[in-house]
Amino acid sequence: MFGRVYVALLIVQLPLLAVLLTPQARSRVSSESVAGVLTVVLIGLVLAGLVVSPAVCARVAPGGARWRAGSALSTVRALRRDDRRAYLRRLGEWAGIYVLAQCLGGLSALVRPYIWDNPRFGTDPAADRWVFHYGNYATQGVVIYLAVCAATAWYACRLRQLATDGR
Repeated sequence: MFGRVYVALLIVQLPLLAVLLTPQARSRVSSESVAGVLTVVLIGLVLAGLVVSPAVCARVAPGGARWRAGSALSTVRALRRDDRRAYLRRLGEWAGIYVLAQCLGGLSALVRPYIWDNPRFGTDPAADRWVFHYGNYATQGVVIYLAVCAATAWYACRLRQLATDGR
């Protein structure tokens, strides 16, 4: 079941990947205003993925009367209201995996840095301030994307388990 939900969320969250692959969103090669706007878009897409993931899960892995495509979001609201501790546990699991995703992205950037100081910057007036390597940047973005989608799929599957099993 996790595999189906994960693949579905990889497709649904493609806009997140697009932002993660945009150099102006996460690097020093853009202006602060553009990076700020794209950071807000990035956070919004992560939160939107978190909100819609139960509906995606219910569509690809329905379970009982409470976990259908049309009722999954209302079931999540009911779980939040009726069993707050269990719901918050699932949300905490998502947050932990999300933090791990960011750590994996940081590790990827340590192994394959995508930006570094240009040694010619001070002596060559035509030289850019930074040397930017898009391949390494894209690798980091894909690593973060895959891990964020895994966190979101885990969250949705755990909510499905809570809704269908009562655990």
